[in-house]
Amino acid sequence: MQTRFIIGLTLALIGLPLGIGYSAAPCDSFGAPVVMSACRLRQQRFLAEATAWADALTEIGDSLDAIAQEPQPQSTGAAFKLAEQVGQAAARLDALTLPEAPAEYSLLALTMQQAVDTYAYAAEQLLTFYGTNDPQALAEAQASLALARLALADLRAGIAGLTYPLCREVWRE
Repeated sequence: MQTRFIIGLTLALIGLPLGIGYSAAPCDSFGAPVVMSACRLRQQRFLAEATAWADALTEIGDSLDAIAQEPQPQSTGAAFKLAEQVGQAAARLDALTLPEAPAEYSLLALTMQQAVDTYAYAAEQLLTFYGTNDPQALAEAQASLALARLALADLRAGIAGLTYPLCREVWRE
């Protein structure tokens, strides 16, 4: 009875780390498991935070896009209502904090800053449009929104390129 317990405990102690490693370990492009050093863990944490940050920025950008696509307001009250929506999106944009990037991901952090700055400029131009009814401001806002979407797509491509796939996904193929 005691021998079976010791054998079962030994198998559990061996099998548990292997099972966790199989389900959670990242692999490189050759299918070999990546050694998880403190640097790699910091990089993975940053990429996860950057993905969540990009999701939040996408939501804000989508709301700005929707506002910019609205028909031009026919009254001052409608213009103020749209300006209030832009102001709320701008406030959410200001509250969005960039995750701290490791030094080796400074280009990705720069792309993140570029995307948020471009969205902020677009919001500023939308507010100018709703305040003055200047069609040039609306055109600049729409152009800035298009540039911000490109920067966000570039950011997502960078995150995808730097993220290691899980070994279980690589080995299954």
